[in-house]
Amino acid sequence: MFEVTDAAKDELKNILDSRSLLEGRYLKLAVKPEWTGPGDFGVVIEDEKGGEVFFEHEGQVVLAVDPGLSENLENSVFDFKDTPQGAGFTLDVY
Repeated sequence: MFEVTDAAKDELKNILDSRSLLEGRYLKLAVKPEWTGPGDFGVVIEDEKGGEVFFEHEGQVVLAVDPGLSENLENSVFDFKDTPQGAGFTLDVY
């Protein structure tokens, strides 16, 4: 199962609290059409297309993921970490 850690949910909620998204728009995990490795993902603002997997935190949707992507990342972890390069989101694919 694709996992979004509490640290990632906290940071996504902080981002959402600093913005006003129109109804039906979400922060969404996005990857390039062809996965080529670490860093080939991002979080974008996008309209709901239908069928997304939603992740909630404190009663608020903080992340949407397309169902096919969620399946492809079945044993992966989306996290927010402090690294030597600075703080940021990580996607650990297993």
